[in-house]
Amino acid sequence: MTSVARSLAARVAVASAPSRRPERKPPTAASRGRIRGVRAMGYESNIPPTRGQPGRFGDGGGGLILPGDDRYDAGMVKGIPSPSNPGGKSGFDPKTGTGVPGQLPGGYDAPPKPGSEKDPNAPFAQFRPPSEYLDAEDPQGFLKEDNQMSFLRLRNRAGMWYQLAPILPKLMRSGFLPDDIFDETGIEPREQSLWQTWTSTRGSLINDPRFPDEKLEYFDDEYNGAPCLSHLQYLTNDERPAAAEFVVDQQFSPDQTKELIKAFEIRRAHDSQAKGFGTTPGEIMAFKMWRDVQEVQRYEGMERVNELVEKGKRYAESDSAVQRLEALRDAWSMDLAEGSDLMEGGLFAKAQADAKANISTVRLDPEELAFRPVPYLGPMESLSVEKVIAVQPVARTGVFNTFVPQGAKEWIAMPAWAALASAQIPFAILVSNTGKLSGAGDLSQREEPATLVVDKAANTPGPGNYYLVARESSIQLAGGKGAVVIDVYPGRECMDIERNGQGTVIGRVVLAVRAPGGTGDGMTTEFVA
Repeated sequence: MTSVARSLAARVAVASAPSRRPERKPPTAASRGRIRGVRAMGYESNIPPTRGQPGRFGDGGGGLILPGDDRYDAGMVKGIPSPSNPGGKSGFDPKTGTGVPGQLPGGYDAPPKPGSEKDPNAPFAQFRPPSEYLDAEDPQGFLKEDNQMSFLRLRNRAGMWYQLAPILPKLMRSGFLPDDIFDETGIEPREQSLWQTWTSTRGSLINDPRFPDEKLEYFDDEYNGAPCLSHLQYLTNDERPAAAEFVVDQQFSPDQTKELIKAFEIRRAHDSQAKGFGTTPGEIMAFKMWRDVQEVQRYEGMERVNELVEKGKRYAESDSAVQRLEALRDAWSMDLAEGSDLMEGGLFAKAQADAKANISTVRLDPEELAFRPVPYLGPMESLSVEKVIAVQPVARTGVFNTFVPQGAKEWIAMPAWAALASAQIPFAILVSNTGKLSGAGDLSQREEPATLVVDKAANTPGPGNYYLVARESSIQLAGGKGAVVIDVYPGRECMDIERNGQGTVIGRVVLAVRAPGGTGDGMTTEFVA
């Protein structure tokens, strides 16, 4: 047999030989213990097997405890933190059945926020209606019905919205969520929330004697009147009754009511600028229009200005508010005069207005010294805003024969000219040199003493007049405030000063009176209008 044949025969013999299983090693004591442990555990069919060290948590298994295990404690659920149960301090307890809406701290049955009872000693909560407003009235007995009847009533909307709204908290206290109520009744969670908001605001009006009961029906309309209550909730308890009555009287829509609420916010933020405007809702709306006029852009033109001014005048209830609106419109008319798109046009109009403005000047005759007494506040250099209200008595002095009548007030006698007669609350001040006045027009060109008669009642500036203004000096002493400087300015400049908060208008200058004497100076002894 050749070597090739011998090799082939050896391969065939190996392939045809039966295979032999490897010998199993005898089990050790440790392996026998593990086998017995697995056979003795007997897992529950509904509990997945776990891995762990034997003896740590009983006979095998891990540290995870699942429902159905003998070690499962249902009471531990109450201590599990969640978004609605931060810190695990409260929650649903399956043993006691607590945890439904209304049984949690701050739930539907929680007491009202402290300070909502109009108690001056309580914490401040002026925007929240007092708790008695939230006590739902139930004259129809809807709250006494069972849940199924409540669902049926809501599903059919069998009642006004304010009659059905108290049913929602009742169902929530029974454990129904807004989505559950929506599934049963078709009332969306958003509408449920609106009903409860409207009910709270409407209840505050019912319990407030300042709001007339006969006007409450305006808010019965779920599509126009009731949505106004969503905006009225943002007012304080003192502001809400008057604002709600104004909404009813004006037949406001929800958008108009929203604008009214914005007007209240603007008035609170800019109360220092509201001189001449009252505190009624109409005056507050007029003040908002006055503020809106100042926000008008030049490209919007006078049409927008006129629209806002007329709207403000429609709501205004006082003459002073109307005057401020008209004065602001006049100022815009100057700025948007001929060639309004060009700055030169506005400047030209202002120059024309200043040229037309005039302080009437007369020369006294000796026999004209004692006609109408006018309160005299002394030299302008020593004048202060406080002296406009309280006049300090001084001895009779000066070329104008000042005197102290009974009452310890200083007065000066003036002829009853038409300009003086038109002043409501006139007072007089002495200017030692009219040439030192900053912006008194032609009066500043003469260096001579004069008495200025100022109308204290006319303190709303307007173009075409001159006004006495108190401004704070830019020169300040170390550690102190700047002194108050009083001077005369044109009306247009006064409006800018007041708008920027740079000064206070004391009154309108109605007359300048010079002392007798001096001839050939071109001045007349007759009154010039």
